[in-house]
Amino acid sequence: MKLGNIFLSSGSGTNIGVFDFILNSQEGKLVEIGSPVTAHTSEGKAIALVTDMRTVGINTNPVLMELVDDVTFGEIEEVVIATAQVYHSEKLRPIRKGIVKAATKEEILKATGIERNPWPIPAGALKLLDGTFVKICFDGTALLGPESAHLNIGGLSGQAAKTSYLGLLLASVFSTAENSHTVGSIIFNVKGDDLIYLDKPVDSGRLSENDLAIYASLGINPSPFEHVKVYSPKDFYNSSGTKSGREDATPLSWDLKMVWPYLRYFLGNIIYEDEKVASFLAEFNSFFINSSNPNQRIDTFEKLDQWFSYILTRAEEEESTYAWRSHHKATLWRIRRMLIGLIARSGGLIVKGEVSQAEDVDFSLLQNKTVLVVDIAGLNPDTQAAIIARTLERLLQKVEKSNLPVKHCIVIADELNSFAPSGATEMPQVRKILQKISTQGRYAGISLWGAAQKLSKIDEMVRDNAATRILGINSDSELSSGIYGRISSGLAERLATLEKGKVAVNHYIFRSLLFLNFPRPAWMTGKNLELISSNKSLAEKYNISHELVDNILAASNSKEEVNELIFNSGYIEPKNNILHEPSAFDPENPFDII
Repeated sequence: MKLGNIFLSSGSGTNIGVFDFILNSQEGKLVEIGSPVTAHTSEGKAIALVTDMRTVGINTNPVLMELVDDVTFGEIEEVVIATAQVYHSEKLRPIRKGIVKAATKEEILKATGIERNPWPIPAGALKLLDGTFVKICFDGTALLGPESAHLNIGGLSGQAAKTSYLGLLLASVFSTAENSHTVGSIIFNVKGDDLIYLDKPVDSGRLSENDLAIYASLGINPSPFEHVKVYSPKDFYNSSGTKSGREDATPLSWDLKMVWPYLRYFLGNIIYEDEKVASFLAEFNSFFINSSNPNQRIDTFEKLDQWFSYILTRAEEEESTYAWRSHHKATLWRIRRMLIGLIARSGGLIVKGEVSQAEDVDFSLLQNKTVLVVDIAGLNPDTQAAIIARTLERLLQKVEKSNLPVKHCIVIADELNSFAPSGATEMPQVRKILQKISTQGRYAGISLWGAAQKLSKIDEMVRDNAATRILGINSDSELSSGIYGRISSGLAERLATLEKGKVAVNHYIFRSLLFLNFPRPAWMTGKNLELISSNKSLAEKYNISHELVDNILAASNSKEEVNELIFNSGYIEPKNNILHEPSAFDPENPFDII
């Protein structure tokens, strides 16, 4: 299919790596931003993607054009010129004259480096001009290390489908995780329930023919993950349950000896800046926390509270200024409130008594194609930060002391704008551990996949150490922040208008951004399985679209809320409403409506 002819300007000429071509009036209508094309010249083929387009006419004077009679207007047709970024050519030379055709599947695979990709991981499907899909692959050695590692995905909240794409890419990695490339994943679910039902199948009716076609082109079975284990802190008001939406979630509990090394995450800089607090904690740690005498050792918050009660009561009775050693009783009253108050502040994570090792994230379970989900949605930010930081520190310690059961471990963390911002933060400790993962993780087989609304607001060490970047729909201000390099007006417009199910990917073997399609998840996403499973019946019952029902379900926590949103928001079509009482309004009397 001939799309047009290469346009060689008589001015400054055509530079290396890019060329313009004039679109045919008919076949050229198929071309848009992101379309794959191939230039056929006397020096061979140049495979490229369209990055910009413009319309050129003969009009130079708008006033004159306004005076021109409509009959003569348009006698000379306008010309559409497309600019294409070269992805592959035999020689590094400027493009010569020739014709431009639609790129074939084989040409695209060659241009995206499939021949030099030792571990191809499907990243998405590129739609060709004939309507078919071609699989585009990341290099697994770059995505998961040790050659490089890490991935950042950015885009507007609720519109960029960042979580859906990360899930699809994880499924893609697992589809190739065999032999020497064993992979496990740890996911921090910090909001909603989208990542806790990865092992629950979605209603087959939710996957369209287009979704199934993309799954087929990627070579991925549209099915949920097989091995998923969810951890979640205990419900503070229900000792037998957890804060997770999953009833089978494993309780995540910490006792005093587990929390003590990480007090800085809860108390912040107080333990460093306040000399009295720092001095007490250091002495208490030496005398009681790490005491060699088991009878003297304090290893639970219950024992800690009893100890404080004893020494403070004694100090009050003896009217002593100092309660323990050289520490003032007022200081100890304050420290007691801070430490014992952690139980209520943690929302069920920290318990009074002693917990078993089974109530903490067990890295030995991280077998091939296994996902460990740490569900911390609903907790306050400092508790979320503490859980993320301590879990990652334990992961690094595990790797340093002994190997993980898998060769590669993917850590998925959302809301990097909060946990690893570029500016000042109230949670510097969690940013520090994320920086460490970003700079040193690839040597240990750990790859950080981070999501954020604005990549420009992420800490530079976390952002710039990611070898792969994914973009969903973005705002104009974000695209003009400068961190995305030179973006043509066509690419910027495409990024600002991307619909769900499409992302722009940037990987080291790609010369420029690629716009890829990805299917809907084949696993449950959303807040409530019962609500989501009723999607089809709600749509049919009220004669509304499935997409509208999806939006209602996403904003609801119960069936009552769903019904309230449907009836109070005017979603039901008027034809479904029966008027039981005729109107008494007199159309001949305009004042009757008052």
